[in-house]
Amino acid sequence: MALSAFAQTADDEIRKIQTYIQTTSQNEWFDPVNKTGTLENGTLYDLSYYVKPDQEAFSIIYTVFEKHTWKKIFYYRDNDLIACIIEETDPNNANKLLQYADYFYKDKVLINVSDEKKGFPSGEIYEQGIQILKELKNP
Repeated sequence: MALSAFAQTADDEIRKIQTYIQTTSQNEWFDPVNKTGTLENGTLYDLSYYVKPDQEAFSIIYTVFEKHTWKKIFYYRDNDLIACIIEETDPNNANKLLQYADYFYKDKVLINVSDEKKGFPSGEIYEQGIQILKELKNP
């Protein structure tokens, strides 16, 4: 009697998410919406979001302009956050990349736990991505 089992690894899940992002980016038509604003502390920010034809959010780009520029690109599927790319750059030095992180989520849990950066707690990033999505849906 032969018994075989198949378990998906974190790498498999990440590849699925990456494929979804690439395929959706290439095959969907997006009409981006751009907003600018000021945070309570006076810091400026840009918010760009991309909604699929079925009105489901695909991605949100949130950029905060402080001493350093913080850019977070959130990706969604079925109104749930599936990935986030975070970049901290120095705007005074040809946008030199200071820090970088990319997180992949499944069922609200970070998949690539070994890639978590201390300065970017994955749980907080997830909650921020969901909160921004809620605010866009219910202004």
